Amino acid sequence: MNQPKQLYLDLRLEDHISLDNFIECDSTKLIIVAVKDFISRSRGTKNFFLWGNPGVGKNYLLHSVNREFLKEGLHSAYITFEDNLIKEPSLLEGLENVDVVFIESIDKLNFGSDWELAFFNLINTCNLNNTNLFFSSSKPSKDLRINLPDLQSRLNFFTAFELPEISDEEKFLALKESALRKGLSFEDKTLTYILNHTSRKLSDLLSLISDLDTFSLEKKKKITIPLVKELFFSKEGSQDT
Repeated sequence: MNQPKQLYLDLRLEDHISLDNFIECDSTKLIIVAVKDFISRSRGTKNFFLWGNPGVGKNYLLHSVNREFLKEGLHSAYITFEDNLIKEPSLLEGLENVDVVFIESIDKLNFGSDWELAFFNLINTCNLNNTNLFFSSSKPSKDLRINLPDLQSRLNFFTAFELPEISDEEKFLALKESALRKGLSFEDKTLTYILNHTSRKLSDLLSLISDLDTFSLEKKKKITIPLVKELFFSKEGSQDT
């Protein structure tokens, strides 16, 4: 039996990234349900367009969904335009032969006629081959400044959700729950310190929880404010070297 394969272009899938670790709260619960429907393909959701401001966790969620497909033994292709390093539209050719195609940060692409035609063909061939598509963007598809009407029409039929910025209260409660799922015990004052002294981006906070898990095991210490400060100091030191 063939092993699940993934075509990664400019991507590192970190071990801590998973759908179980994603923050679920009032602001995100509808999206989580929709994403799970997409993964199970139980309601015919084949094409998904996720958009939202930078730092709300779009690409974390994209990576998490990719991991779920791979766990099912399916084949995926993952392309990111985050750093605008991909220049040739021909890269999209043949992707309909995998089970699911992920396009990260499609809004970073400088659309021209060649790219628009390539994406139009990709969507058509994927739909014919029953291949799923999952795009992420910092803006809705109608704001991508696409000149090819047929491509815009195809994107308009994607299942689309905005991933909102969650409130500080939701971040606090959700981070606490995320830590508990990992078997970690945080005092409220420690979580408050984290929220007040680090990036408020959801993706960064989720990564920090994983880093603290590893760091506390290495140091054989409980996660307290002094340990958090020690981790911050070690990160600053590693950046300076």
